Amino acid sequence: MVKKGFTLIVKNNRFEVLKLLQQGLSISEIAKYRKVSRVTIYKILKTLTKHSMITHPKYSIYELTNKGMKGLHSFVGLRYNFRQHNLGFKIKVLESPKNWHLKRNEFRQLPYFNKTIKLKNNEQDLFNFGKLHIKTTTKSIIIKIPSLYDKGWEGALIQAMGILEDTIAKLESMFKIKLIKDYKSGIMIISQEYAKIQDALAKLYRKEGNRLYVTGSDNKIWMITDFSFSVDETEFIHSDNATDDIDAIAPMLNDLRKNPTTFSEVREVIKGLVDVQVQNAQNINKHQKVMDEMLLTLKLIQKGL
Repeated sequence: MVKKGFTLIVKNNRFEVLKLLQQGLSISEIAKYRKVSRVTIYKILKTLTKHSMITHPKYSIYELTNKGMKGLHSFVGLRYNFRQHNLGFKIKVLESPKNWHLKRNEFRQLPYFNKTIKLKNNEQDLFNFGKLHIKTTTKSIIIKIPSLYDKGWEGALIQAMGILEDTIAKLESMFKIKLIKDYKSGIMIISQEYAKIQDALAKLYRKEGNRLYVTGSDNKIWMITDFSFSVDETEFIHSDNATDDIDAIAPMLNDLRKNPTTFSEVREVIKGLVDVQVQNAQNINKHQKVMDEMLLTLKLIQKGL
């Protein structure tokens, strides 16, 4: 029993380190978060490398393999309910140096430079800061946050905001620019996706060999079912309303589950309400006619007197 419990703790430690690596934390940051020494973290990393769950560091960055991602995803699905991914922030550059275009060219020579994306009237430079993807444009910086796991979207978003706050300070120092000035900033969310892990609805559709796509009135898909990293997920992917959709859909479906109602039944109830309203309106008209006749009779009596 003790051996089984010890094995579980060891596995938890490994997957917790995988989770923190995926979030972009450095070895020192992981050690501080776990309240252990760097040596302990390196021992865990050695074991993860041996099991082909991570690759050897490149520019001091550990990368999760497909096996590592599947293992992490399966593990966190037992402990957490939500996975936040593809969260992108676009930040307007409030103050940039006069040689901003030259500085961007210099950064293209650095080891963490990825590639330049050519656009119609602009171009974006893509950098990898650990698990962070940074794009620079002539007027803004775009930050893509790595996948984060939590028991709700609020917790995941709080984690993301913490990462964003730290990153802004680093970018301002590195690029010699101002993204926040006098407590003002131009920050907007350009993409966001939240996935419910090990979701029964997604599992049902997968077993039937289908996937669910729900499109809103704006013709944008806002909910899908997926099988990411061998785990069933229901994803909320609208760039503006993803969190609102999560908060709205669960209570509605749970209420429907407690009080099963078909659309035919809803139509019958509405039809019954309409019929009642029509009858009430007819009765009001009849009563009004009687009242009018009584008033007319009363006037005639008063005139006769």
